[in-house]
Amino acid sequence: MNISPLNCNIQKPAFEHKISMNSDYSAKEKTIVAGTTALGIAASLALLAKKSGYSLNPLKMTKNFKNSFLAKTDFLAKEIVAIGAGTCLGGLAGGYIIDKDPVNRKAKKREAVMQMGNISIPILTVALFHNISKKYGKAAQAAGSLAGIFTGVYLANFLMNKLSNVLFNNKNERGVKIIDFSAHVDDVVAGASYISNAGWVHNAARVIPAILMFPGMAVGTKKPNE
Repeated sequence: MNISPLNCNIQKPAFEHKISMNSDYSAKEKTIVAGTTALGIAASLALLAKKSGYSLNPLKMTKNFKNSFLAKTDFLAKEIVAIGAGTCLGGLAGGYIIDKDPVNRKAKKREAVMQMGNISIPILTVALFHNISKKYGKAAQAAGSLAGIFTGVYLANFLMNKLSNVLFNNKNERGVKIIDFSAHVDDVVAGASYISNAGWVHNAARVIPAILMFPGMAVGTKKPNE
């Protein structure tokens, strides 16, 4: 279903939090990018687990999975930013492996910067708005989380466009569409985790590392003018 852009001067965001793979790449090449992206996420999870005092021994993790880092942790701002760095670096590594063209590689680097901002800024604004609203009750926290997502998406769009112009001498800016907010599932889940300790909310957050595969794939398969 197509959703038309908002009127006035609001357009599509610079880089959406979703996958956009170029069809010119073969299935094998896309598989390589998926593999390096998964490795990037796994490395970031391992670093987070180690810093939190969890064992990285695979036998211990599988034997007592319910008490492992993946099962116990709340995926909040710190975790999402770290996983975002892993997916973008992993996707960029895969993109460099499958494509030696310097122009295409530049597009992938730009996408990595943009995706990192689009992952990090909305969840940081969700955390900020939560801290502001938490003393006013659950309803205010829910409203604060939604406001944090909307604010973060627009702020990320503005800041990443400007940063891209400086780093890559690019003037092709894009604004925000309503449909872009549907791609921030991880921010919605994290926002719920800030508000509630319910088991179903915690369990739902287990999908966040998988969701964050998408930006890394977008980085690795990016080409100019897409």
